[in-house]
Amino acid sequence: MINSREFVDLGAQNTLSLPCIARRVVSVHSVDTLQTVCAEHTLKSSDLLILGRGSNLLLPPKLDRVVLQYSGQACRYTTTDSGDVLLEADAGLLWDDLVIEAVTHGLRGIENLSLIPGTVGAAPVQNIGAYGVELATRLEWVQVYHFATAKVERLDAKQCRFAYRDSLFKQRPGERLILTVCLRLSEQKPFSLNYGELRALDGIQTLTARDVRDKVIAMRRAKLPDPATLANAGSFFKNPVVSSQQLAILKSKFPSLVAFSLADGTFKLAAGWLIDQAGWKGFRRGAVGVHAQQALVLVNYGGATRANLLDLAVDIQDSIQKKFDVALEIEPVLVD
Repeated sequence: MINSREFVDLGAQNTLSLPCIARRVVSVHSVDTLQTVCAEHTLKSSDLLILGRGSNLLLPPKLDRVVLQYSGQACRYTTTDSGDVLLEADAGLLWDDLVIEAVTHGLRGIENLSLIPGTVGAAPVQNIGAYGVELATRLEWVQVYHFATAKVERLDAKQCRFAYRDSLFKQRPGERLILTVCLRLSEQKPFSLNYGELRALDGIQTLTARDVRDKVIAMRRAKLPDPATLANAGSFFKNPVVSSQQLAILKSKFPSLVAFSLADGTFKLAAGWLIDQAGWKGFRRGAVGVHAQQALVLVNYGGATRANLLDLAVDIQDSIQKKFDVALEIEPVLVD
């Protein structure tokens, strides 16, 4: 079944609630219907926007593209010879519903990624991560549709070119549509608890994936606003990465600077801490502002435009550059 609509308001289909009128929105549920749509509309990557729940997008007021949505939501399980479980999920399923699915079946690996908004198909694009876990470390493969060749492909984690909040799909938008994501999970492997308040769970013999999920949810709700009640796109800026030399200079000036070491010898700074120290936490300018509990989150109090958000973001970037000599990069994708 193909659902095609013209001149659709996407305001309710992006978590920042930005007004956007799209030329056409097409929803498909299978590869066959996708190929039919591509043939009918002669779709090219430059003419496409692949949209899940719009949890990491900054949409323009008018969008002269075909918006494509994949609605498949099935899950499948396979147990490997090593005892791990491969969980395959269609791209249209909500990400947190997949986490619930895994936890309900006693599977460990993605409980730290609980309550992240968006769909399963969007998760690899951003290489979502939280509380010490990135999707890239759990992903076995993705099945995609390549528009230029009109073929279905399977890409492993290496082929996805994952990096911090980055991937092949983000680098080449519209080139491929993610159809299915396969994760390698386990009933026995240790939990990832070396982050913040999760450390308090370490050593509990009866700890379950549900316990970890509940803790993660409590942590997120204490600091992050629910997009359903206060429009936002989660973290608006990436955590900047600096060299050890840069870190030493910053530490000499700001001893309480928050930083995390990375495997390559560089250090990731807490962007929220930088923004807070620069005095932006709780700041409001008309319909937009910086969340009072988490300075990394910009919010739309109602009626804001993309221009309003970007004006505020640029002012924050400028102030961080002047105070810390650190560049902040906007995390959500700017769609033109």
